[in-house]
Amino acid sequence: MATSKRRVSSAEMLKGNCLARLQSTAAAKQNGSARIASFILSNPARALEMTITELSESIHTSASSLSRFCERIGYKTFRDFRNDLAASITARPPDVSGRFNLDDDDATIVERVFQMNQMSLTDTRALLDIDGLARVVEAIAGARRVYLIGQGSSALIARLAAQRFESLGIATMAMNDPYEILLSLPFVTEKDMLVAISHTGKTEMIIKQTRLASGRGATTVAITNYLDSPLAQASDVALITSFSERSINAAVSSSAIAQMCLVDALYFVLARHQGSVAEHVAEDIENAAESALRSAQQ
Repeated sequence: MATSKRRVSSAEMLKGNCLARLQSTAAAKQNGSARIASFILSNPARALEMTITELSESIHTSASSLSRFCERIGYKTFRDFRNDLAASITARPPDVSGRFNLDDDDATIVERVFQMNQMSLTDTRALLDIDGLARVVEAIAGARRVYLIGQGSSALIARLAAQRFESLGIATMAMNDPYEILLSLPFVTEKDMLVAISHTGKTEMIIKQTRLASGRGATTVAITNYLDSPLAQASDVALITSFSERSINAAVSSSAIAQMCLVDALYFVLARHQGSVAEHVAEDIENAAESALRSAQQ
């Protein structure tokens, strides 16, 4: 494949997305970075007024650990981090509550659902690195075959993504069954591409297969909700969604809308790059669909 394998860092993102980065890091809940991010998110305006020494003492960590944290989430220095935090606070709309109460009326619940999904899309856009997305598009266009894997709700996104790419003439294969994945992925090579989709980025099967595909030379892409997730770290490129679960039951909350929006962004950018080729393929598919529909109605 023509695309070079280069890990895309979280630094390659838009300005003013600091709160979204912190939210993504805090959501991991299981490491020192999450603890630092959670503290800053609890009162970002107060954190903004502190020096690195004052902030590190408040968090009960060292200034060097805080400096490494800033680098880990994409900033060269603490000053860069603080500047982007200030921009993010200014640009961010009022926070949306993720708590649903039993005494909420129907209209309140519906409004909150739409607000949270709108916030998810806004934060996902803020985290999206356009150069990274362009490299993914280049890899898709140059791949012999694009494999898409996911389990649970992510499997549905994988199938929908496969349909999108197939409509542009891209050879794809969407899989969610573990046995199917185990039988198919051993044959990937440097000519292929793997897109692994996982909200948590912690699904063991998906992580393992991503590492194996990468070891065989395939370009690997993760679509996941957490910057520091094992899947993001195992992939060449990580496209990060943003969906804060907060008090909502994890069984009913997901970043499926943001995941699908990323897929659609890949689809339309890929179609633009393919130009008239994509247009002709789309016309052929539409003509075939209309012909099939006419036959069914006769």
